[in-house]
Amino acid sequence: MRLGAPNEERLRRWMEAFASADAGGTPGGGVSRPAASDVDRVARDRFRSIAEELGLEVRVDDVGNMFARRSGRDPEALPLVIGSHLDTVVPGGRFDGILGVVVALETVALMNDADMETLHPIDVANWTGEEGARFPPSMLGSAVSAGLLTGEEARDCVDADGIRLGDELSRIGYLGEPRNRLTEFFAALEVHIEQGVILDEAELDVAVVETIRAVQWYRVRVTGTGGHAGGPGPEGRKEALVAAARMIAAGRDRAVETGRVRTTVGTIQVAPGSNNVVPHEATFNIDLRDETGEAVEAYFAGLAEVFRGIADEEGVQVDIEHVWGIPGLPFDASLKELFRTTAEARGIETISIDGNIGHDSANLTLIGPTAMLFTRTTKGLSHREDEHAPWESVVATADLFAQAAAVVANAETLESIAVGR
Repeated sequence: MRLGAPNEERLRRWMEAFASADAGGTPGGGVSRPAASDVDRVARDRFRSIAEELGLEVRVDDVGNMFARRSGRDPEALPLVIGSHLDTVVPGGRFDGILGVVVALETVALMNDADMETLHPIDVANWTGEEGARFPPSMLGSAVSAGLLTGEEARDCVDADGIRLGDELSRIGYLGEPRNRLTEFFAALEVHIEQGVILDEAELDVAVVETIRAVQWYRVRVTGTGGHAGGPGPEGRKEALVAAARMIAAGRDRAVETGRVRTTVGTIQVAPGSNNVVPHEATFNIDLRDETGEAVEAYFAGLAEVFRGIADEEGVQVDIEHVWGIPGLPFDASLKELFRTTAEARGIETISIDGNIGHDSANLTLIGPTAMLFTRTTKGLSHREDEHAPWESVVATADLFAQAAAVVANAETLESIAVGR
């Protein structure tokens, strides 16, 4: 049985519901919704309400991950997992993560509209703390499901004010039970905006994601000698911030030379942080992305030597710490092919691209077969209030995703998947 076309009015209504002011919507048209905040509670309540209206049973695990289950014909069958995340950066957009949750809900709604029973149960997921904006690291909730973090480690993560994630989840009423964790599944599918320009420049709506590239985070601490701003001149100083600035610039220059590695410094802390005091310490985090973890590590080994050379020249000390990372992770070949053949049958043109950005689906590949679709992002702009996905791209992606999900949910094995016609 084939599902009907997406209900555009329903899609719009749900997208708006998760971008309303009480759920973190901003005057600039975006969304600011840190994980486990009061506005996150509103969004979670809304997710629960919509899911229950669709006849789903909602459970919450011990790190706040939410799973809304639609029963299948076989109570012993492993679930198909669909969904994404509702937390955002601050300020963020109204599509990042949210679109994936709404498309998953629409998929279930279309199955209900068609009175479709599926072999496998379906879990619509809202993963906790994908962004890592408030409680690092990124993709925290799915990391617990994948065994990369323990529940205790995740709950003990703190924000900039030293507040524990576990305490905040308890405060907003979304600290559940370990027995509700998702630790195995039949397959997992996710929709996400591309957050890049490939689809926009190609004027296409949707892409099949081949792999998620490796991501590694490092913390670099530079220690010099502080003092009064009116003290020694430049030639006599050991300025931590000057050395750090040179290192950051060197990282960018090296990335330009390779033409491949994405290098980003998004945070820097300076001590003591006063206008009339020479900083004695500067700390910055560097985000590196390439095809494989080995490539990133090799690249950073060379960059670290450059940093040490700058430290020697400036008379300062540099300490480097690895913070977090994921290897390059390919998606399941059968699921990717299903997306392609289903798109062909629906008259939707697709391309295949690699993902330069970490997503919960990267962690889920460590559990079972996983695949992703990317939706066109206007000018590639994301993590900002004017983030936008063309509506026709949203509808095309929702259509392709739902049709493919219906095939997977009724398959006895991935090898037996039909072409979706």
